[in-house]
Amino acid sequence: MFMSIPSKGSDDPLKAIDDARLSSTHYKWTMLAAMGDFLDAGAIVAGGASLVIWESHFALTATLVGLIGALSPNAFAAWLGALIAGPLGDRYGRKAIYTYDLVLYAIGTLIMTAAVNYVMLIIGYIMSGVAVGVDVPTSWSLIAEYSPRGSRGRLMSFTNIFWYVGPIVILLAAIATVPIGVNSFRVLFGILTVVAAITWFLRRSLIESPRWAAVKGRTDVLKDAMDKLGISAPTQTTGGEKWSWSKMFRYKKGLALVIPIYILWGIPAGTFGFFLEFFERDVGGTTLAAADLIQVGWFVTAIIALLAVYIPLADRVNRRTLYVASAALCALSFAVPIFLPFKILAVALFNVLLFGFGQGVGLWPLNRMWSVELFPTEIRNTAQGFVWAWMRFAIGVWSIFVPSIVAAIGYSAIAAVGTAFFIVSIVIVLALAPASQGKSLEQVLRDFYGGKAKEEVKEKAK
Repeated sequence: MFMSIPSKGSDDPLKAIDDARLSSTHYKWTMLAAMGDFLDAGAIVAGGASLVIWESHFALTATLVGLIGALSPNAFAAWLGALIAGPLGDRYGRKAIYTYDLVLYAIGTLIMTAAVNYVMLIIGYIMSGVAVGVDVPTSWSLIAEYSPRGSRGRLMSFTNIFWYVGPIVILLAAIATVPIGVNSFRVLFGILTVVAAITWFLRRSLIESPRWAAVKGRTDVLKDAMDKLGISAPTQTTGGEKWSWSKMFRYKKGLALVIPIYILWGIPAGTFGFFLEFFERDVGGTTLAAADLIQVGWFVTAIIALLAVYIPLADRVNRRTLYVASAALCALSFAVPIFLPFKILAVALFNVLLFGFGQGVGLWPLNRMWSVELFPTEIRNTAQGFVWAWMRFAIGVWSIFVPSIVAAIGYSAIAAVGTAFFIVSIVIVLALAPASQGKSLEQVLRDFYGGKAKEEVKEKAK
């Protein structure tokens, strides 16, 4: 079967979920799920904040710096975790993933806390990276599948906010621990270990995805989820939809949109997430604490844009318009350092702060939004993991070469890549992206793939 679209009517439980009013339960579950983003970004930025310390304390070469960046949660490790977890989440449920992933994360960050050489750093980073690769796409699927159709943009935006809050907490901790010198990084990864353990415990109260239960024929699980959401509707299910890896590739149009825009955003953003302080060490008069504050500014401006622009508009206006405006701001932020030296403080601030605000307007949250909307429930997690994994893989390859590129050419090369990528992403979105605001997940699928009958599309996909 090409896509699972339940029947219409008052006895449709998914329609009841789509039409439900937002409740405190929606917000509680969303914040618990979004903690995966807090831990993902926290680990990336903790490494970035510690990079200068590691470089001197563990005598890291440029090659080792690039390797650690490539094997971090920012890149290859998350790629592996996402590829593993996607199919597991579709076959066994979203909640099943949460049983183990943060235990692995906590063990990884604990190893980094105790690291006495770069080998321990790499081992710990790989473990925590695999864990976030498992967690994050699953969290997005879960949130999208219980969100009311008119509030999906609002609830999904919490994953972005938490992705920005995590680094702010870590960077402020980095500033506070500057006096303890080399042991600063141990405090940062220790904080992440504790947060992961607490989140794992609290998540035990989370429900399974009601949509996943419906397409899997799990009436008992669906009833439990709807009872906890306070939704009254018969809990009939479409029943028995089976997972298949090959089914994902029937949705080529969705893959053709989401994979490129993820990579085109992910490489500039991932470069900033891990290497920003590495770039800033040459900015005039910038101390380690000042570099941390500049990076805090990047995340704060993104949160401001989310709260002031994206959240009020995401479920009301054409999402393509938001994306184009957002990507244009990001392109402008990188265009200036092509011609003016990044080491000038004003240029660095322009690049960092406008990029932060620009991505918060819509680019980053809409990447996530479209990746959950353009694939049906029975393969949504697989597609999420696949799409997100290749973005992290691309960052991994790129990260290996970033220190050498900066040493050989300078930051202007990084800026030129960022500018070009955001311009290309605008072209792709204008050509392919849907206006999905206010629609159910099933309606988005019907509209995006042409509203064809299942039998027609199934026959075409053979």
